[in-house]
Amino acid sequence: MAMRKRPKPKFRQDNSSTTTAALETETIRVPQVVGENTEQTIVRGIISVPTAKPEPEEILSIDSIVKLKKINVIPNKVIFEATLRVEVMYSAFKKDQSVHTFHDKLDFTDFIEVEGARPGMDVELDFVVEDVSLTRNPRCDWDVAAVVQVTARVTEDREVNALTECPQGFQCETEKLNLKQVVGSASKQVLVDEAFELRKEFPGIEKCRKCICDVEIKHTKLLKNKVIIEGEVEMECAYTALKDDQSVHTFDHTLKFNDFVEVRGAEQGMEVDVDAIVESCEVDVGRDCKMEPTIVIQLKVRVLEERSVEVITDIEGADVETVNLQIEDLVAQECKQVIVKDAKEPPSQKPDIDKVKEVIASDVIIKDIDVIKDKVLMKGEIEFEILYTAMNKDQSMHMIHRKVPFKTFIDVPGARPDDHADIDVEVEWANAKLNEHCELVIEAVLNVCARVTELMEQPVVVGFTPRPTTAPPTTAPEACVPGTIFNYTIVKGDTLSKLAQRYGTTVSAIMAINPEIQNANLLTVGQTIKIPCEAKG
Repeated sequence: MAMRKRPKPKFRQDNSSTTTAALETETIRVPQVVGENTEQTIVRGIISVPTAKPEPEEILSIDSIVKLKKINVIPNKVIFEATLRVEVMYSAFKKDQSVHTFHDKLDFTDFIEVEGARPGMDVELDFVVEDVSLTRNPRCDWDVAAVVQVTARVTEDREVNALTECPQGFQCETEKLNLKQVVGSASKQVLVDEAFELRKEFPGIEKCRKCICDVEIKHTKLLKNKVIIEGEVEMECAYTALKDDQSVHTFDHTLKFNDFVEVRGAEQGMEVDVDAIVESCEVDVGRDCKMEPTIVIQLKVRVLEERSVEVITDIEGADVETVNLQIEDLVAQECKQVIVKDAKEPPSQKPDIDKVKEVIASDVIIKDIDVIKDKVLMKGEIEFEILYTAMNKDQSMHMIHRKVPFKTFIDVPGARPDDHADIDVEVEWANAKLNEHCELVIEAVLNVCARVTELMEQPVVVGFTPRPTTAPPTTAPEACVPGTIFNYTIVKGDTLSKLAQRYGTTVSAIMAINPEIQNANLLTVGQTIKIPCEAKG
């Protein structure tokens, strides 16, 4: 990301009586951008259609997403472990050519070079799956090749005491910074281990083979010195059934959790960022046939507060000590409403729909963001849960999961390709109904907001030393000889009127032989001028 340079501000002069020792400073603690890099990686592996599913005849669509599992920072490198989730929709090799889906995962490990990265620093990783291809192999499995773009941004919290008051008698450059101040941060491990029973439609479990766990933070609440966190873990496990044929099946289950993290200084109204990573995901079968999960989640919490502070960036006539801060400066934030609509036949394995009871937007995923001049382009998908009564005698309740893609753009004046954009999507209204073609139609109104920031490098003054104000030796006599001219070096406190009175001349006479002086009230310490001596009286 390229740095933008701020326009050079004007000098501000302070003529107050404040002494240097009493000058005010402001403590600034901001996430300092250490480095950023973007690279591509190729993920390869093999996925299989579950034995309970019919064989594919034709692949209709491939949906994929990358989930981060672990990050390790070493000097100048970010090593990461992640999982590529692949969901395939296909027409079955059957007479009715029914449509089915299956999904699988590929674990992969890679690294990305980021100059300046060091252990203990914070890392933000973004993944964009640019392409996925499936090829049938001789074993009737599917070879996967995916191109994934990885962007790593490394930051560390930096604290400086910036000078905010101009010293007496000096002229200062100032800059007003609009920034997000880091109030505090903390991390905590959370254990999710609430036992549960399998639904009756699943055959009994002999042994779990592998589990996939996704964590999502659903809600956060700020109290004094504390952050309350509510989240969900979606668990999906493959297992061998407790049956003679030892067939392989899958089950899914959602576990809720809530916990808190202490962050000193946190208060209501502040902003909170929570990163959650599943560090381990296992499940055992208990003696009473209940499933006993052991899921460890790493939570990293950072509390921020938006504020404005005017800092000193330079002091004329002094040697300054400065610290360069790389900060995210807000360019603009814009929102717009977007209407999405999707129409597909309900899944063939589900009973016919009699009446839709409720539509829930359970998850919103932003898959790609592109900033161009004055615009932000984005692509994403929303997962809807449609609860309905079936068209059967007992009017049983069922649920359909549907992922609806969307893409749009937002006009953001001032945005540039090197800027960073954060997207927030809120589903304001959603509805589902059957149309005349027996398709399930989902309609929704989204409120999409883009917050664009630019990376700025801003020097701030943290200390200064006044330059010597003693003037070099001057030829000015204590009592000058009338009719002569001598050179004089301006010292602090000099004015033309004082000099004229001291050496028996006038302001007009001094300015007449010093044409470079355009303003009688503007003299610079160290400046050399000519002074005429005239007879007094």
